[in-house]
Amino acid sequence: MARMSQTVKDILQVVVFLLVVGILLTAFLIYPLNRSKAILGRADVDNFDPDSLGVNDPALLIEAGFAVDTFRVETDGLTTVACAFLTPAADSSFEPQGTAILLHDERADRNSMIPLASALVERGFMVIVYDQRASGLSTGTYHSNGQYEATDLQELIRHLVFRDKITHPLVAVGRSAGADAVLMATREEERLDAIVAIEPYLSTERWMNMIMEEHDMFWIPFPHTIFEFWFQLRSDYAVVYTTVDDIQEITKRTLVLASTESLQSPECSKLVELSDPGLLQTASLSGDDWIGTVVDFLMTPGEETAEQ
Repeated sequence: MARMSQTVKDILQVVVFLLVVGILLTAFLIYPLNRSKAILGRADVDNFDPDSLGVNDPALLIEAGFAVDTFRVETDGLTTVACAFLTPAADSSFEPQGTAILLHDERADRNSMIPLASALVERGFMVIVYDQRASGLSTGTYHSNGQYEATDLQELIRHLVFRDKITHPLVAVGRSAGADAVLMATREEERLDAIVAIEPYLSTERWMNMIMEEHDMFWIPFPHTIFEFWFQLRSDYAVVYTTVDDIQEITKRTLVLASTESLQSPECSKLVELSDPGLLQTASLSGDDWIGTVVDFLMTPGEETAEQ
């Protein structure tokens, strides 16, 4: 009996050890590996094949009443974004009074910007919408925190400048990671005259916090470290980790449009503290007429635009 009891004890120890190993593997490897793909990968990440990507189909844009001219831009040797010029369908003599580039939420596609595009076209802007990397008809498998999307935006602007397709004022409007892309791009892109950032994350830390809170991931041990490791391993992106201490002052006329809670975040408070109040405006996204708020801001020229 004593020998048998020792055998049972040994078996139990092995079982407990295997259970602990299984839990650790799940916490550190399997779960974050799968979640990083599901959360930050394109919607069709498991079946995506860039070689069989469909044509740059503007059907929904045409149905919305625009005259559409499609084009593609290669941004980094690996990513090609599907773009479209939008002008009034009924006005062949349209002369743009400005150029607006719209960047959608990373979980959407360019068609989600149709309502804002319509309002801007009506006010005389030539609008450019495009599927950001890892979205819609563009290539790429993973989104980032706006860092890689900022590079895509800069390459798009270079493409437009080279082909003399820009009428100033040149403005950009982005949502979520698209908003961060616009903010990051202004640090190097001097040709932008004004920007609107709708619900930006403002730091990598806040981006990760919001993702993990939304998807109930804070139970993972060392959540930021583990999630960042697996995301970078899967995506091959070298995303720079930033916190509220890395926030920089605004250098262009900027409207930050966000929820009351977001406007009160440490990141937004730091941005307001650092920035010239003559350049930075903030407004609540709680109202229904946020499109009107964006259009009114963009239709009000700043000093630099007025001089041009």
